[in-house]
Amino acid sequence: MRVLLMLSSMAMGGAERNIAAVVPHINAIEGVSLTLGTLNTRRDSPLADLIADSGVPRFDLGAKRMVDPIAWRRFTDFLRRERIDLVHSQDQDTNIYNALSRRRLGIPSVMTRHVMFEPFTNLKTRLRAQLVLLSARFGADRVIAVSEAVRQQFAKQAGLPLAKIETVYNGIELEKFNTRARRAETRAALGWAPDAPIVIMVAVLRGGKGHEVLFEAVPALRQRIPNVQIALVGDGEERAKLEALAAPYADVIHFLGQRMDVPALLGAADALVLPSWSEALPTVLIEAGAASLPCVATDVGGTAEIVVDGETGYVIPKGDSAVLAARLADLLSDSARAAQMGAAALQRVTGIFTLPQQAKRTVEVYARVLALHGK
Repeated sequence: MRVLLMLSSMAMGGAERNIAAVVPHINAIEGVSLTLGTLNTRRDSPLADLIADSGVPRFDLGAKRMVDPIAWRRFTDFLRRERIDLVHSQDQDTNIYNALSRRRLGIPSVMTRHVMFEPFTNLKTRLRAQLVLLSARFGADRVIAVSEAVRQQFAKQAGLPLAKIETVYNGIELEKFNTRARRAETRAALGWAPDAPIVIMVAVLRGGKGHEVLFEAVPALRQRIPNVQIALVGDGEERAKLEALAAPYADVIHFLGQRMDVPALLGAADALVLPSWSEALPTVLIEAGAASLPCVATDVGGTAEIVVDGETGYVIPKGDSAVLAARLADLLSDSARAAQMGAAALQRVTGIFTLPQQAKRTVEVYARVLALHGK
């Protein structure tokens, strides 16, 4: 089968990171010939180099805007010339392209849903959100949801039967996060004391991630764990605001900024926290599990599909800083229990969230869609 997998660009986003990692695995499956299609290169990141090195060909439309007749012609010419059997889109703009190709050219279509909700901040974003729903309803043979929570939610939003939506979990490169053995070395390089209880949070510094809930938990957490330290990894538009909120706890909370050594940091920490208000399938929880790190995370989206409460970490109500403090303190005060949970987290992640499994299940969806079209 000849497949065109589409993204707007190779920006440094969660979906793009996953696609850069999984496309070589999809392309390696017998009978699959995969091309990565992008609308333009304007927002390309170093992920574009990973694609170039992967051996998966890339076709860029050079679109100057969403409605670009020249780019559309390039797109349809490519589909016909390369005899593409199926188009698989990954984001708002490519979902719309994909739906049009199915309606006008009859090419089988799959779209992936990476988010719980589309942004509805202004007229433009509302229009795009509606177009995505219409694309799913009338222009997709199947929708892939990255979690069961996304599957259930999107069925309601788009008015789709659940049978039209299949859950395929994202995978990660497990070996990349096998960093626990370098714990002492990493701590020394970072200036962390060998026995300091370290909580890490890896998230963009923006609204919705729950940093403020974590800050509210600090006094109660410090009562039980007086020497606790909290490392915040990430950057974003609300950094200044969050630094101001965290100022009273400057001796506890440390902003590390954007880091390229997240696997090592996870291996050196004692617990990961993710107090988000909304998530689809938070990859950092999978990465923490691969690093044998127990988590405390809010019960939103697909979180409970990754973290098993009381076994691989704790799943707590969103916005509850008291429970957040208590659960973190439970982990930090019982190293044997935390290690047991970390080992269970690694076992769970290894069994479910791998790139080969994601690739295999994705191609199985392709095969079912093509069978519907008699191919």
